[in-house]
Amino acid sequence: MKRISAGAVKFQFWFTEFVQAMGMANDNDDFTVLRQQILAENTFHASSHARLITTTGVVLRRVGSLTPAMRALFDQLDPVNQRIMNLIAIMNTEQLMYAFMYDVFRPELILGDRQIEAYEMAAFFKKLPLTHKEAAHWTEETLRRLQSTVAQYLRRAQIVKDYKDTLVVENYLLDKRLADRLREENHLDYLAILTGRTS
Repeated sequence: MKRISAGAVKFQFWFTEFVQAMGMANDNDDFTVLRQQILAENTFHASSHARLITTTGVVLRRVGSLTPAMRALFDQLDPVNQRIMNLIAIMNTEQLMYAFMYDVFRPELILGDRQIEAYEMAAFFKKLPLTHKEAAHWTEETLRRLQSTVAQYLRRAQIVKDYKDTLVVENYLLDKRLADRLREENHLDYLAILTGRTS
């Protein structure tokens, strides 16, 4: 089982930065050079150099997790599917988010409930120490902040909306080209997460 990390408590969806980095990677896929350029020019307009270093590292890791064919598709997608591609990159690089999407989000689509209740979110995080020993020493505050980060990712991806204390899954349409690309790359698990089916 892949290890999970609590590092996401410091992360955001960073979609604007993701779009910028995707454009830069199309022109030059040398990520060392891209990193140097972003840091030198403060391309992401971060409030501090420390924040810029964190944001740059995370965003470039997300972009780098996508295949060249996946990256080439980005500009052809509508804004909703571009945000979904960012979410895919987050799942690629943050095992905790992948586990949540597979264990909690995917069943909502399969069963047709399409509502992530507060207790379902809480239950996922409560059982983490049982399934991932590295989470055994996380504090309640860390778990609370991770829960907030996961919910924020879903909101920023625009695939859920808030209703009282429930996250309701939106009726988004996964672009056929993005679905085909996931199949080509043998990511039927991602198809199941995003559509509730693998075909």
